[in-house]
Amino acid sequence: MEVTVAMGVLVGALPVVGLVAWWWNEVWYALPVKFQLSGTGIRLPAGHMGFPFLGEMLTFLWYFKVVKRPDDFINSKRRK
Repeated sequence: MEVTVAMGVLVGALPVVGLVAWWWNEVWYALPVKFQLSGTGIRLPAGHMGFPFLGEMLTFLWYFKVVKRPDDFINSKRRK
């Protein structure tokens, strides 16, 4: 019973922790950069900055190690 409750809390809390980390990244890193560049006419590239501390490393490793198609990763970055 205790293991089931612990797993339920873990699985339920993990998405919340991920969303809080994403929000923290936007507030502390992305928004200040957007406000600094808004008056200069320079814009940030399209897309998101990824998860804090990980960036897009998980996607990079997925394409290079699991799928073994690094060109797809590079082409997706080029399209953005």
